[in-house]
Amino acid sequence: MTSANQEPAKVVFNGISKSFGRKGESLRVLEDINLEVQDGEFICLLGPSGCGKSTLLNIVAGFEESDAGSVTIDGEIVAGPNPQRVFVFQEYGIFPWASVWDNVALGLRHLSEQERAKIVEATISMVGLSGFEAAYPMELSGGMKQRVEVARALAVSPDVIYMDEPFGALDSLTRLGMRAEIVRIWQQEKKTILFVTHDVDESIQLADRIVVLTERPGRIADIVEVGLEHPRDLGSGEYGAIKNRLYDLLGVAHTI
Repeated sequence: MTSANQEPAKVVFNGISKSFGRKGESLRVLEDINLEVQDGEFICLLGPSGCGKSTLLNIVAGFEESDAGSVTIDGEIVAGPNPQRVFVFQEYGIFPWASVWDNVALGLRHLSEQERAKIVEATISMVGLSGFEAAYPMELSGGMKQRVEVARALAVSPDVIYMDEPFGALDSLTRLGMRAEIVRIWQQEKKTILFVTHDVDESIQLADRIVVLTERPGRIADIVEVGLEHPRDLGSGEYGAIKNRLYDLLGVAHTI
């Protein structure tokens, strides 16, 4: 439902359910997911391993079909992948034989050389990799490789970005830096982002709203509005209260 003074939702999940066949049996992964995402919103999908977070992301991205329900973006049903909606994977998806420049330019081959160069330069600068244009992935740190993948996604000017635990392989300090970086880029570009994570702190540090899924089959347990200004104070009482609420929803003991 959309109120009279609110824009129509950008992304709408309507009754999404999904099962997979396993050893001759049907394994229910998602059950009746209903969710509306507004244009420019940063949404985190939070839940335990195996609850269907990545499957839900694959469905909205058009890589998987749901058994029931539908997903619409800008009022059109998602029937497959769309070049205006890009996916940043958990593992590095950049090409090891291509330079930073060539990786970022991958989706811009339809443009003139001048237009392509302008966009690549601006995007590489945006993610803080100026000076590394000629470097190859083997010469980059994990955090820098992830920046290349984010730059490649941004270069095609998508209207929706899907991110599936993109910082999971990074060390804790690099993860903190990348979270701050993705927030900075999101504030600058105002893209709609759907971000899968199982990390409670990561979800609070990033999201406008956190969609908490139950254990399999994944259902929406609750949707938590964060309501904190960026940059977020990890030691504040408000932050701690949201964290405790998320732990309660996930059924995780959080006292010693």
